Amino acid sequence: MIDEFLIFNLKGEVLFKHSPHRLAESVVNTFIDEVFVSSTASISTVDGVQSCNVVDKYVARFDQTHNPDLIAVCFYNKNVPAPYAGSLVQISLTLFKQLLGDDILQNLERQVGVLDGMDKQLEKFEQYYTVKLDELQQESNQDPGASSQTSLPLLDSSKSLQKNKKKKEIKKKLRKWGADGQVDESGDAEDLDYSQQDAESNSRTTVTEINSESFGDRDATGRFVVKDLNEEIDELLAKSKESSQVKEPFAFLKKITGGKTITAEDIKSTTEELQKHLVKKNVAPEIAQQLTSNVEKALVGSKTKNWTTVTSTAKAALTKELTKILTPGTSINLLEDIKKNPKPYVISVVGVNGVGKSTNLSKLAFWLLQNDFKVLITACDTFRSGAVEQLRVHVNNLKTASDKKDRVELFEGGYGGSDLVAKIAKNAIDYAKKHQFDIVLMDTAGRRHNDAQLMAPLASFAKAANPNKIIMVGEALVGTDSVQQAKNFNSAFGAGRNLDFFIISKCDTVGDLIGTMVNMVAATGIPILFVGVGQTYTDLRTLSVEWAVNTLMS
Repeated sequence: MIDEFLIFNLKGEVLFKHSPHRLAESVVNTFIDEVFVSSTASISTVDGVQSCNVVDKYVARFDQTHNPDLIAVCFYNKNVPAPYAGSLVQISLTLFKQLLGDDILQNLERQVGVLDGMDKQLEKFEQYYTVKLDELQQESNQDPGASSQTSLPLLDSSKSLQKNKKKKEIKKKLRKWGADGQVDESGDAEDLDYSQQDAESNSRTTVTEINSESFGDRDATGRFVVKDLNEEIDELLAKSKESSQVKEPFAFLKKITGGKTITAEDIKSTTEELQKHLVKKNVAPEIAQQLTSNVEKALVGSKTKNWTTVTSTAKAALTKELTKILTPGTSINLLEDIKKNPKPYVISVVGVNGVGKSTNLSKLAFWLLQNDFKVLITACDTFRSGAVEQLRVHVNNLKTASDKKDRVELFEGGYGGSDLVAKIAKNAIDYAKKHQFDIVLMDTAGRRHNDAQLMAPLASFAKAANPNKIIMVGEALVGTDSVQQAKNFNSAFGAGRNLDFFIISKCDTVGDLIGTMVNMVAATGIPILFVGVGQTYTDLRTLSVEWAVNTLMS
């Protein structure tokens, strides 16, 4: 039997919750941390749904979908298994996306609340969820009557109606986890405090307000049969299956044949479809609009070549725009730049919480060690508990992995405020000069890009350390928010100082949804130095622009 079911997005905003049993908040936080932040969870895949153990006694079955980015997870106790959990996750996530997905994307584009104006869709999803949960429990020989919170109420029972009316309904409000995996208690902390709620207040919204006549009929045993609703659910699932089938992404353009002068009217529907295609690849709506606007300007008034369709013309124009964005406008030959400049060469690594700054700094260090540089890794994250110890582990591993024990070292000054960060940076550079290090790699504290107070110390840090290069680690999973992340970090280092490169991490986890690369480069003009494709020190690759463009156009 399940303990809790959640649907949330990559920002940690909970969009739907069903808690038939009290579940400690630490279980959810641990799941978020181990799966999405530290990536330490041991994950397996069973029947197409991912699974991992959480806090010893719990199992989490979860799945993810894109456009919009949504994650569904079902928790249950190992000792009370729920064999239907995987099916519940898959079906619920599909139904949620079919009912609310397009509206969520529109709200993201309008920059309003994720679920603004979706009360009716949420109510319908709750009905569907209730039906499918009840059906799956019965199919798995579970007793749906074991908990009044996981079965449909008997709508003709006045006593049951009266009792259900007294139950506290769960409010459709958002809960956020920070990038460190901890819950953000601002706003709706009362609704989110697992430890203070009893079983009834944790239960999902009841369905006592449903019109029984329009909802279905009772069978011979008195059970409420929701035949029409199941048909509606099946139609949605079938629709999702059809839309997920592989189709030629630019088939919509073949209705316009070649050999003609393209007008604004011709190209309008074309650019709209091109824009939708890019958004499906995780390109931010504003960047997709900018790209397709450039395509429109390039095509209107032009004449397609003989035997060439508008399909190929439009694809060629968009390919050109994407290539232009991703092709570096400045040199990304970091090794050559290091050799040209006096020692030590200082590189600072920055980014938001949980994107893998320390891991990618260590990958960078391994690469530099292979090029026979002497590297001093500096712990300038003086805020996060365990940050120094994490770097120490990396340094020890690098000494073993690279067989260059005397070529890499850790410099640290403990924990403290922003003043200590500047002091550590200066002392590290002095130490590197004295001991003839070629390169100083500076790790920094992760910070929320939209928090001005947390971003402010970056300017004083840049002034104190005066790094040769500042590299931001961005996460391929982040999607449309990458635009604002890149802009805010690029402008955080004071007048005349910007980012120099991006490293895009976790590219191995997103398949062909690599729009984050386009978002960050288009928003800032800063080139991509490397992409991360795994968890080992050798999982660092240079970006193939041709591969990236072909992937985006596929």
